[in-house]
Parts: sequence; C-alpha cells; structure tokens
Amino acid sequence: MKASIKIGYGLFVILISCSFYGISQQMSNAYQDKSHFSKTFDRERNYRIYLPQEYGNDSKDYPVIYFFHGYGGRHDQDYNALLEYEMIGQLVDKYNVILVMWDGRIAEDLHRPYNIGCPEQVKFQIQMKDYFPELVTYIDSSYRTKTDREHRAIIGYSMGGFMSFFIAGKYPDMISAAVNMTGSPEFHVGYPDNNTLYSLRHTFENLKDVKTRLHNSSVGELSSQNREVHKGALWQGNVDYEYWEFPGGHKVDNKGETDVFEMAMSFVDRAFRKPKPIEKQWSHYDLYSDFDIWDYSVKSNKKSSGFTYLRNVSKDGFGFYTKKWLPIAPPLDGFKASIVTAPVYEPKAEYQIRHYMHESGQLKLMIKKADSNGRLSFELNGQGHEIGISKNEQQPRLVLVNPDMGNGKKMIRVGEENKMVIQLVNLGGELDESKKVSFKLKATDGSISTDKEAYTLSPSTNARMLSSEEVVLRCYKQAPTDGEPSEVKIVLSMSYDSLTFNEEFDMPVFFDVPQFAAVTVDDGKMVKDAVFGTGNGDGIVSPGEQIMIYTSGHRTKLFHDDPYIEVLKENKHTESLPAKWSCDGITTSSIIKIADNCPDNYEIKLLAKYETKDYMPITRRCLWGSVNIKVKSINR
Repeated sequence: MKASIKIGYGLFVILISCSFYGISQQMSNAYQDKSHFSKTFDRERNYRIYLPQEYGNDSKDYPVIYFFHGYGGRHDQDYNALLEYEMIGQLVDKYNVILVMWDGRIAEDLHRPYNIGCPEQVKFQIQMKDYFPELVTYIDSSYRTKTDREHRAIIGYSMGGFMSFFIAGKYPDMISAAVNMTGSPEFHVGYPDNNTLYSLRHTFENLKDVKTRLHNSSVGELSSQNREVHKGALWQGNVDYEYWEFPGGHKVDNKGETDVFEMAMSFVDRAFRKPKPIEKQWSHYDLYSDFDIWDYSVKSNKKSSGFTYLRNVSKDGFGFYTKKWLPIAPPLDGFKASIVTAPVYEPKAEYQIRHYMHESGQLKLMIKKADSNGRLSFELNGQGHEIGISKNEQQPRLVLVNPDMGNGKKMIRVGEENKMVIQLVNLGGELDESKKVSFKLKATDGSISTDKEAYTLSPSTNARMLSSEEVVLRCYKQAPTDGEPSEVKIVLSMSYDSLTFNEEFDMPVFFDVPQFAAVTVDDGKMVKDAVFGTGNGDGIVSPGEQIMIYTSGHRTKLFHDDPYIEVLKENKHTESLPAKWSCDGITTSSIIKIADNCPDNYEIKLLAKYETKDYMPITRRCLWGSVNIKVKSINR
C-alpha cells in the first residue's frame, strides 16, 4: 500500500524557500565578506576571507594565501574565472589555510583593476603595491596568521595572474610562493605621468627567492604570450619554477569544478611545507623612485620610465644601475639616489669601501662608518656602480665589470668568431699572484660555444683591475619568431683558491638574417600615423637627427653597436597592436640619435625587428631583418 502526501502550492513554496535559505546560510559559512579602512585608498575596502573549519576550535596560527581576481572581477566575483566560491571553502579546510580575496577595482565605475595596462590606462596615483602590505598588516593583526614570508603566498588569475608575479617580485621578502593562472604577460605599471613597461618574461630575476608556477591554457586568448613568459623563465635560469599547460581556454576551472584551483593550492601547500632557502645574494629590479627590499632602502629623484637595479647584493657589497627598459638599455639621465643598507654591519665600526664607477672606469677606496644601527649609506648616480664592503682586508671579491668585445662592439654576431675579454675588478682582499683565477662561460639556453672549456687569469701584485685571455665564442641562437628574449644570458663561473664567484650578463645578438627591402625613415617626416623623429624631415638620414626606421610600413625595434649612434640618447615608443583585447602584448620600437660628427656617406648597419599580432589567440609574430642606412650631410 502506497501512501501519498499532498502539499498545497503555498506550503510547497514556503518549504522550498526555507530549504534554499538553509542551504544559502550553510554555504555562506564557507567565507565572510568584510571590509576595512584603507589609508592607501582613504576609504573602506572590501575583502572576502575563508577561515578553515578548525579555526574556531583551536588557538594556533595559519598560513595565508591571497587571491587576485582578473578583469571585471571583485573580491566576491570573477565571472570569467568560473570560480566555485562555496566549494573553495572545502579546499581551505583540506589545506588548513586562510584564504583572502582582495578587491583590485580602483574606481567603482572602472572594470579594469589594479591601475595597470597601456600608458593611457594608468590613471590613478593609487598604487596596488602600496595597498598589498597594508592589507597584509591588517589581516595579520585581525586574524591568527603565521606572519613570516614562508607562510604567505599569492594566487592570481588573468590580470591578477600578472599581479601575482609582479607583487611577489616586488616583495620577495614578504612572499614565498606565487601562482600565475593564465595571466597577462606585460603591462605598464606606475603613475599617470611616470609609468614603466613591466614584462614578466624579463623579470624572473625578481622571483629567484620565490617558488613560482605558471598555468597556461592551450587555446586561450593569452596562450601564445604565456609561452613567451615560460621561455623567459627558462632564459633566466636558476629559478624555482613550474609550468603547466592545460587543454581549453582562458579560465581557471570548468564550471562546477575546483580541480585546477586545488592544483594551485597544493603547489602553495608544498611551498609552505618546504620553503625555498633564501639565497645569500639577491638582485632586484624596481620601477618606483623609492622602495624597500630585504631591509635595504632606496630613495631617488626618478621621474621617468625605467628601472633601478640592485645587483648581487650581499654583506660584501652590491651593484647599482639604472636602465630605461629591460633587459639591455642605457642608464637614466640625471638620476640620483640614496641607498641605505640593511643593519648587517657592526654599529659605529669603520669599513673599507671599494667603489668602481662604470662612467669613468675608476676604482676608489674610502672609509665609511656604520651608523648606530649597523647600516651604511651611499649617494650614487644611475651610471653604474659596483661597491665592495670589507673590514680588515677580508677575502677577495671578484666582480664582472665588462665583457669587452673589442673595437666598440657590443653584439655577438651569429655565424662569426666573436672575441671577448672578461674584465674584472677585485673589491675585496688582495689576490695572491701565485694563484690563478679560472673561469667558464655558458649560456642559459645553450646557444654559445667557446674555444676552450675553461680559461685562466693570472693576477699581478696588488692588481685590482684584471683582464682575461681572449675567449673565442660562437653563437647559434636563432632569431625568435615570438616575444621570447632575443638576448643571450651568459653565466660566468669563476674560482680562485677555495672561493667561487658566479655572475650573469646579457648580450644582444646580431642574427644572420636577410636585409629588409622596403625601408623608410622618419626624421621628422610623417611616415604612418605620427611623427617620432626630429630632423629636417626629408626622409634622408643626416648627422644629429633622431630617427625611427620603418619597413613596409611597420615601425621597428633596432639593435646596434655602431660608434656613430648615441646610445645614451636612444628612446622607445610603446604601443598595443590591435587584437581581441586592447592591451595584452605591447610592442616597442626605437628612436635613435645619429651623432653630430658622423662622417658624410657613412653606412650604418642595424638589426631590425617588427611585430604583428594575430587576433585570437593573441599571438605576437616577430620578423627580423638587417637595415643599412647611409648618412648624408645636410649640406648636400
């Protein structure tokens, strides 16, 4: 006998409503949406926080993961990512972490978050690099968190994926792991009147102390450009890095799933359990005028696009440089900075400072006294410096100052024998002339060979500047068809007695490519849609003119080492070529200055590259050729 139950429609609706209300309440227990007052924004900022199930039942502290949403997203939604917010709570319980989702929207009516993009999209003085430490401080003071860097990580999607690598590279002293999920490859970052193109493929040096992972889709909008980022990580070398490419488009997970999000959390969990040891020596690129990192402080007068570069920093000294762009560029004009070290020295003690200046090639010895906190201070320009710090003439410290190609050459030629002399400076204790320095050269991508496996260098008595025997080098690198780094990154490994020294340096490559046939010169002459050159506008290169080179109507990026091109006067123009999205994959072209004293009828040979872009996936295609230009006197 079957029993039947009849429910009136009104009662049915009430029961269903109550049922859904109960489910909704249960699901909302996975997370809490809250706000706090932000000094950076001068207003309330929202965030979503997940606390593990055990949080209310114990008094222990928990690791924290920060999630950065993508374009159009907020702390509580990211429709493109297809996140299952309630199910993510189960992952928080599984990995026993706190998860914080921040709000990257700068203005309520602006869907583009983080104040990054093409130059015209950088609209605000507010900087997310200022908000992140503020948010971390607030979360650490409001919840039971593990406050060391070894238990703090970032996961980001799309534009948030770019930000995950950018923020982790900005604050490697705060972050131990970062996951970039199909992130944007490069953006301008900074202020409306002072922003800089930050390309992830050229900035993995900032991430050497961070465990990193890149998720890439096989057919998404950014799949091709994220392969460029992947190649940039391999080109850098010596980074703790994982790469995973999944079938599908620009997303995190399929709807109703959290498998991929869990892969990111699992990676972070492994990093928390086995943090990467902090290196004794670190390097850092920064695009802001003032910054602090690893307890070092830099304050400068920087007011233009470009980078400050702290190189091979340790207690024994550091290098200090500026670059207009990455990876190889002229220094910034008129740049001055104050650098204060970490408190790693004996308070009030005197230290010997050996200071090599690239601009003059001079080495100076001075005495500096540490302050009461054990810090040393330096006033430097942006022309390039290597600083040695020692007390009581300790061990030698060998530093590379120049890979000299001879005859003013700065580029490695493919298909030719290249001759290089390694020039070093000793910024530490004296070398023993009875002992030799040995060294090896290799490229991170394996694209060079040398005539010997190892080389030697014999120091002379009291010598501070050292030059090696001649190295014969061949390069086999091919001109890349996409935006992967075209330069060769060379690792220099040196040994002296029981000491070892490791350096790396980038060398531009003059590829063996055909000559471009159709070449037009902008020397103040309108060629396409704007004028970038300055001169008499007749389309003929003359001494003293600033020029842009076009081939078949395309603006070109130029590579050169001719003595009649004024390197310090070179500039770049950036633009985003049309594709599905307006500002993913930024193209740069060159504006070069011909020296005033360039002889009449002198021929300059340049390597040139121009880019095109596919609509979908957004694919950068690079075409290379050589360009010969003849310089004609204006009085012709």
